[in-house]
Amino acid sequence: MFELIVQLLIFAVSLVILASASHYTISSIEKLIAITGLSEVSAGFIILAILTSTPEIIVALFAVLQGEPGISIGDILGSNVFNIGAVLGILGMLGYLKTCCTNLLTDLTDILVVTSLIPLLLVIFNISSPLVGIILLGTFVANIYFMAKKTMPMVEANKSEAVEKGSKTKIIALLLLGLVGVIVSARLVVSSGVNIGLILGAPPILIGAKVVAIGTSLPELTLDLMAVRRGHIHLAIGDIIGSNLTNLTLVLGLVLLTSPFTVDITIFTEILPFLLITTVIFWRFLTKGGISKIGGIILIMTYILFQAIL
Repeated sequence: MFELIVQLLIFAVSLVILASASHYTISSIEKLIAITGLSEVSAGFIILAILTSTPEIIVALFAVLQGEPGISIGDILGSNVFNIGAVLGILGMLGYLKTCCTNLLTDLTDILVVTSLIPLLLVIFNISSPLVGIILLGTFVANIYFMAKKTMPMVEANKSEAVEKGSKTKIIALLLLGLVGVIVSARLVVSSGVNIGLILGAPPILIGAKVVAIGTSLPELTLDLMAVRRGHIHLAIGDIIGSNLTNLTLVLGLVLLTSPFTVDITIFTEILPFLLITTVIFWRFLTKGGISKIGGIILIMTYILFQAIL
């Protein structure tokens, strides 16, 4: 019992540090974006999405090194459900996403829906070979290429404000410091998560989906809430779509490429429906112009159901 309490404390503190370090990392990137003046969707999809997926990437790295890829698989799928069900649900319920649809966001959401079907290969065909990992990494590269080909209006950069907050050197230093915090805290998250799972007898993938996923998705929640409050709605949505695509292609691809995973059919069949349902609900509302308050509540209820059933 004492050991369980210690591991739970380590896990909780590590999640707080992980979220804080990720937030400082993203804040530094926000300042760089302000200096360079990128379009909101492009910045959200390419830069912020990859950075907000840094915790998932680092967790995947340590999970593989520790011989527990199931932690990362659960984290990836659970994070995607949290990003749409909880993050977009909260933003929608607060009324920020009533009118947010653009042709580019619709195209990206279409890609997300199709990509969300890829994990079904792991269940239907019981495939988890490096070949699937290569295919997913190729999909990630194709997505980045697709975004690079798109031309979008530039965000007006407030360079004077960025300079007041610190020089480029200071911003980069804070960025590196934040990344170090992410790496150290993610290592502790995986280690304590594995120990808790062993003590309770829970499957690693379930620990990853229900607990670790919330910690690694806190950067999306904090950043995107901040973004919409500042009027950068497309930046927030681009971050969520890009983060989910990064998780399903780059992170999952790296895990399968480096550590072939034996699929737990029972757990997978419980998680995948929620991944697909939340993605389709998001796609449906977006194609109708945006996520209403009712739509936000539906997404939140779906995530609550996800936590209750698993």
